[in-house]
Amino acid sequence: MKPQKNKTIYHLIHSQDMVQYMWRYTLHMQATHIPFSLVFDEELDFSLLVKAVNLEIARNDCLRLRLFRQGLKIREYFLDEYRLEKIPLKTFRTRQEQERVLDADASTKLDVFGGETFRVIFFRAPGGGSGIYLNASHMIMDAMAAFMFFKDLLAVYDSLKNGTPMPRPLSRYEDIIASEQDNPALEEHLAKEGKILEDWVVMDRRPVFNAMNGPKVLDRHSRLVHKKDLNMPFVYMPLNDKTHLLKLRLSREDSAKIDAFVAENRLSPEWVVQLGMRLYLSAINRHANDSLFWVLCPRRKTVKEKRCGGTLASPMPWREILREDKTFRQTLDQLAQTQAFLFRHSDVPYLTVRETELRRFHLTLLQSANSMMFSYLPLDENTFGGRKYEIAGYNIGYYVIPVYTLALRDPFEKRYVFSYIHRLWLTTDEEVERFHAGVVRTILAGIENPEKTLGEIMEEVSC
Repeated sequence: MKPQKNKTIYHLIHSQDMVQYMWRYTLHMQATHIPFSLVFDEELDFSLLVKAVNLEIARNDCLRLRLFRQGLKIREYFLDEYRLEKIPLKTFRTRQEQERVLDADASTKLDVFGGETFRVIFFRAPGGGSGIYLNASHMIMDAMAAFMFFKDLLAVYDSLKNGTPMPRPLSRYEDIIASEQDNPALEEHLAKEGKILEDWVVMDRRPVFNAMNGPKVLDRHSRLVHKKDLNMPFVYMPLNDKTHLLKLRLSREDSAKIDAFVAENRLSPEWVVQLGMRLYLSAINRHANDSLFWVLCPRRKTVKEKRCGGTLASPMPWREILREDKTFRQTLDQLAQTQAFLFRHSDVPYLTVRETELRRFHLTLLQSANSMMFSYLPLDENTFGGRKYEIAGYNIGYYVIPVYTLALRDPFEKRYVFSYIHRLWLTTDEEVERFHAGVVRTILAGIENPEKTLGEIMEEVSC
């Protein structure tokens, strides 16, 4: 969507460059959609909600960000005004119908160069309740920005409904974009941070691709290229990017065990979940104890950034070497230290890390040691003003990374929920289900006896 005259034109900032890079590895631009829905246990006034959405577009400038091509480059600018005159309202009779319709939208490309950077759908949920669905381009919004949209939208709606003052203004995404334009001081800072992170990513050896279906993928690619010591397969295949989404829930009993362990030891549930995943991956990949995940970092450090929409998040290279003689509890402390280190240096752009990986490990553009993207979404009961809510993500249809795992704890159901978006040419649904069951066994083995060594736990869960 070309800008009118006298518009300020910006080049993409580093977090947006990450999205552009992902487009190169898939023919389907919906691989970078951010589709979420929230269902509230109340009947919302949808006509009033339309007004609230248009006020939100005025308050939240990432919704007015537009993209266009300038030669071989992508450029961007902000509209002064934009409105949605009509928002679709659907009534779903069953949960299956709701997921089918919204999955279909999530995997339908947004015409970002034609001015369509997001879509909104209202719906009446089966069994009662009112739903809001948002499908946004990752170019204008990350997951945290999506939650900012929902949170601020409901606050605006309540102000309209109750006749109370509007919530305090959001920060401007345009200010952040403007601050990153041709900024030598910023680039110098990123170069120094990149060198620190490079030493961390490379360490003293090459990591091994640990797949959720074991060494099957690595062995197949080793045979294809006649290289027995291959440890990073060719996973970025643009023609084989079709995905499926599996949503798997822990029982309330097992979830309660994790909650009790986390509370007693003052730990983040993210560390517990991630250690369970890494440890089980090692167990089924010939005890390869050196794993490298991309973990999504929100990169919002200041109050201004935390109250801002837009894309600021970017993957960080969380490499972890597990020692079989260390206990489960000791290793949780190790993960905590890693997270603190990575977030301290989280300004480093994704492309810098990817270039380091290619250069230092002598990889082709199709290779990577990263077997998954992992995110943990912290939620609580008061996120939306005390309303009871249910969150859902949807199948984007295509993806770049072998698997994207999103874990969260449903604050009302008191259960942990795992969503696996996996590429079908690498992993089957049955393999994902086996992996998930193994991860749950590993987590429970660790929290029930945290003084067990990792080696003992791996032997137990491998049986």
